[in-house]
Amino acid sequence: MQKVNVVRNAPTALVPSVAGVTTLLPCLLFGSAAFLTWLGSRAAWLTLPTALGVPFAFPRLSLTTVVGQPDWHLATEIVAAAALAAVTGWWVRRALRVRPEANAWRVLLSAWAGVLLGLALANALRAVAAVLAVGAGPVALFAYALAGALTGLLWAVCLGWVCAVPAALVHRFTARTSADSA
Repeated sequence: MQKVNVVRNAPTALVPSVAGVTTLLPCLLFGSAAFLTWLGSRAAWLTLPTALGVPFAFPRLSLTTVVGQPDWHLATEIVAAAALAAVTGWWVRRALRVRPEANAWRVLLSAWAGVLLGLALANALRAVAAVLAVGAGPVALFAYALAGALTGLLWAVCLGWVCAVPAALVHRFTARTSADSA
């Protein structure tokens, strides 16, 4: 029977989970009507893609839909947030499997890249759902999916580090603990 050192194996299990869960924090923030009202009154230009039908920022996690949105919109936002968290966690797990000796900076960059991929996918899903709801054709479907992915990439470049820093910190402290116990 092989002994398993839980502390030494923690970064491979804990860090991807932290990376995935921390992506839900901006989703909760953007799900807040108070925050969206505050942001809209101070930086309305950030909501310009929404006027064109392209998804805005991170998926919104809330218990209610935005006023005027259909009920399926809430389900789409929840699926998009779950996709964002899953892709981010998967990417960090993959990166730690490829380079188990990675330092905190590499984990930070891996988590940020995971947010980039995850938010591009999440916003593409949100855009496709909106286009399917209006019954547009395949060209509009592709165009909006691409526009959603691009806005997701832009938001992830700007705010992805917020989700990546906790994963890097957890990796740093669990890696230090495992080095001390080895």
